[in-house]
This record gives sequence, structure tokens and C-alpha cells, in this order.
Amino acid sequence: MYKSNDNSMFVPTKTISIKPEAQIDYNPKNQNNIRWLIPQHIGFFDPRQTQMKYDLSFTGRGLSRPSHRAGVHSLMRDIRIMDGTGSTELESLQDYNVLTAQWWGYTQNESIAHKRDMFEGRSANQNVDNQLFYGPAGEWKGASAPITASRAAKTVEITQPIYSGILGGDRVFPVVATQGLRVQMTLDNMTRSLENPTNLGLKQGLNDLESKVAIQGIAGGTALLRQEKTAIGDEFSVIIEAPAQASNGRGVNRNAAPFNNNPLDIGDLLYIALTDRSEETQLGVITSFNHDGDGDLEVKYIPTRAVGDAIGIAPDGSGTAVDYPAQSRVYIKQADRTNGVVVINVPAAQITAAAVPISYSIQNIEMLMLQVQPPQQYIQGMMKQVSSDKGLSMDFRTWTLYRFNLSTKNGLTNQLIPAVQTRAYSILSLPLNIANQSSIALDSFKGETDGCQNYQYVYGGSLIPDRPIDLVRYTQTPSRTDALHVVELEKSLINAGYGVRNLLRVPDRFLLGRAFSKYGQVMNLNPQDLSLRVEYEGATQEKLFEHFVQSLRRVNISSRGVVVM
Repeated sequence: MYKSNDNSMFVPTKTISIKPEAQIDYNPKNQNNIRWLIPQHIGFFDPRQTQMKYDLSFTGRGLSRPSHRAGVHSLMRDIRIMDGTGSTELESLQDYNVLTAQWWGYTQNESIAHKRDMFEGRSANQNVDNQLFYGPAGEWKGASAPITASRAAKTVEITQPIYSGILGGDRVFPVVATQGLRVQMTLDNMTRSLENPTNLGLKQGLNDLESKVAIQGIAGGTALLRQEKTAIGDEFSVIIEAPAQASNGRGVNRNAAPFNNNPLDIGDLLYIALTDRSEETQLGVITSFNHDGDGDLEVKYIPTRAVGDAIGIAPDGSGTAVDYPAQSRVYIKQADRTNGVVVINVPAAQITAAAVPISYSIQNIEMLMLQVQPPQQYIQGMMKQVSSDKGLSMDFRTWTLYRFNLSTKNGLTNQLIPAVQTRAYSILSLPLNIANQSSIALDSFKGETDGCQNYQYVYGGSLIPDRPIDLVRYTQTPSRTDALHVVELEKSLINAGYGVRNLLRVPDRFLLGRAFSKYGQVMNLNPQDLSLRVEYEGATQEKLFEHFVQSLRRVNISSRGVVVM
């Protein structure tokens, strides 16, 4: 900045509200780009006070919410900042949500965690009773009053800071010198950015519950067990085995709240298969929950098969009536929740309930910026520099992402990181499970240990550090923490400007890191190649490594235009 970096010389004037170019409801499917024009006439703003304010609500089944690792920041995939003309890119933060998810946990204490709970959509825990985005869980009212409705989604007001070198830095930014700013925020795919938690770990495919009693596919038996459909609105039941009786341990009991350990939801399409997972068929659309005399969960549904057909008959009338014994597999499919599902042979209410896909809506969004007024002498001197050939130079910290697909599962792997930053602070390297990037039921932002034995960075011909960092303890059961790895990680975070306040649950927040310098200094990565060596043994996953390099970037504004150096 010109002459002084002391923000005390800038006098706050007022908070400016800036609306996006399109004032619509944004969502991850068809309105996922939020564009802003920050006008030149603002003059100067204090990035430390920049926030986005909006209303956030969710649709669909299963209590979807932002990732607990990054709160509402998990919704934002990329942030791109241009000068006011749109001709020069000043900052580009790719996989902004992934990066934020890595340092968030290490920088919070109890007070910061509570603040993020209140303003940034952080999920305090996995307890379904403690939900920011949904209403109370309710309680059982007795056998005569089943649960017939899902928990109601709430609209939550979010006040979100922006972790950007320009929009969230510590130095006043002269937007008057850049002819304004153009900002584009791209929402991530919801299967990556959201969580659809189930306490039982019900995920994809046949990760299933077990039926308590047999279900007969032919006429006969008691009214409870009879599964031949005689009218379009016929309701039938299946009782889920208690955890102590279920062979897979994933049973369901009636608790104080009906959804405490129940992975199912009203409107879910329910499936059943034999114990060997053959003879899969649709049971129907779930309409209510209750409990039997033993306190086990009773699930009622309306079959999706035609009137006159028995269980085992497909909705199109094909198939053969099948008997399903006790311990048959009962489950839902996560894809049905994600995309919604079209069902037939059921009343309109059930068709509507099943069709609603998981999604979210961002409404009434605005960017709040604190406009500041510097001394007139400062403005005159700065504009004189801007109009000169030498120009005005501004420095800010930012991150650059380099990706590497690691198809080799075991052995010594070597990854070239084509970093060319001349003023680099730190690198953070994150191994992601590729299979986790496309399922809302899986933790997409979690760093995977998966058989890692050790790691070491290589710069030119030098090994940094001079010996491999042992990671074997992370592969043990239960996982343990290695002191040298934590020291290296802590140094990399501190040199990147983050205050490390929490070193609990390091295996759950697994991340590799290296500080390129000490005491806030920088290192030139341009002259030689940078790479990462990681040795694996017993690994089972294909990984995507994301390498985030933090550096000091310089923007020069002169009579010749805006140049990023």
C-alpha cells in the first residue's frame, strides 16, 4: 500500500450493502454462480469487516446440512476476483471450501466454535436433536399417535466472512484504483459440500437394517403381515430389529426422539432384499413411524406396486411374489434422496413426498463492506502513483491450488508440484479419497491416512525436512498421533498466518504441511522443482492430492493498467 500500512489512519464512514448482479434465489443446480460488481465510488474498504449476509434453507429428506468441517463455507467451491474492467484476474481461490475445511478445526477454541455455530452454519455435533437448520425432533405420543411428518426445515440467517486475501485481508483495499472489483462465487455440487447424516451410517447400496419379522408375499397371515395390495392407499408395516438382535448391529430402537438413531425419513422409498441380498424389490413410500410392544421401530409405508399385486411384484407388474423371512435386508438408497424419485401406484401425497430432492436455497444475499475514508493527502499521493509508469504496488496473501491424481495405491509415490511462486510461505497437502467426492453420505473433505507410512518434500536436490516424517501411527487401530508430523503441520499453519489453538483429533483432520521459512519470511520456489514423496503400505483407495501453496502476491496499478506480478 501507499506509504503506510497502518489502518488507524483510515476513518470508518459507513457500512455499504452491495447486491449481486442477479437478485434471485441461488442453488447448486441451476443458479450456482453469484456475481458481484463492487463499484469504484466506494473508494476504500476495510476487508476485515467484509461479510456476506443471506438466508439459507434446505429441502429434501434426511436432515441435510453443510459439512461440519467448514460450515457454510463448504457451499462455496471457487472464488474469483477481477479488476473492475474484468480484464485482469487479481485472485483465484479454487476449492475454497476444501482449503477452509482443513484449517478450520485447528484454529478454533470454544469461543470461536460457538461463534461459528451462530454465524457460519457450523454443525456443533452429529446429534440430530441439536440442529441449526431443522425444528425440534419431537417425542413419541404413544401407540395411537405415530410420527407422520419429517422435521421442518428452518430458514437461517447467515453472516459469513470471506477468507480471501483481497476481501478478507488485514489491509485497507483501494477499490478506486482498480476501477472497482468483479467477484464471482461458484457453489459446489451438493453431493460434495453437504452432509446427509445418519447415526447408523446408512450410506449407499445395501448398507442395511434387518427386519424383525417375516413379510409374506402371498395372501394370508395376519393383517400386519399380509402384503397383497387391495387398494391404492393400502398401508403395510415392517418392524426393524433392535441393535442387540441385529446381526450387523445396525438396528433401531425407539428413543426419546423418533429420529435419534433412525436413518429413515418420511417420504423415503423403502427397499427389501433377502439375507443374501438377492430378490431386491420396492416396499413403498414411508408414511409414518411408530413402535411395537417391545419398543422396536415400526415403519409404515404405502406400496408402489399395482392393486392386486403381492410383494416381489415390481411397479410395472413383472416379477413373482416372494416371502421375505426375518432378518431380511431393509434399506433406502441415497441416490433417491439426492435426486428425488418418481413413484407410481400411490396417492398424490406420497408422490410429492418422494419427488423432493435434496437441495438448498440462498436468498436475500448481500455483501456488507465497511467503507473507510483516508486522509486527503493519502488519496492524492496514491492517485499520483497510479497515474505514473512505476505505479502503485499492493501485496496480499493468497493460495494457489495444484492437483495430482494418485492412481498408485502402494509403494513410494512421487508427486510433482509445479509451484512457481517467488514469495511462498507454506504448503498444505491433502489426500482425498476419490470415491468420497460424489456421495452426499460420505465425508468429502476428510484427509485420508489409508496406509501412509511416511512423507517428505523435495525441493531441487534437497530433502525437506532432511528425514522422512513417520506416519505409521495413523494407520493403527485406534489411530494415534505422531509428534514430528504435528510439529511440521503446526509450523506450516502458523507461517500461513493461522493461529493454531486446537491439536485434538489430528487423525480425523489428517493433513500434510511444510513451512518454507521462519518468522514470516518467504521462499522463492521458482528456480527448482518441488515434489512430495509419500510411501504407502496396505492402501486401498485411489486418492486425489490437493496441494495448496500460500504466497505473497503483488498487484501493480499504473498508467499502463493492472498487472499481477
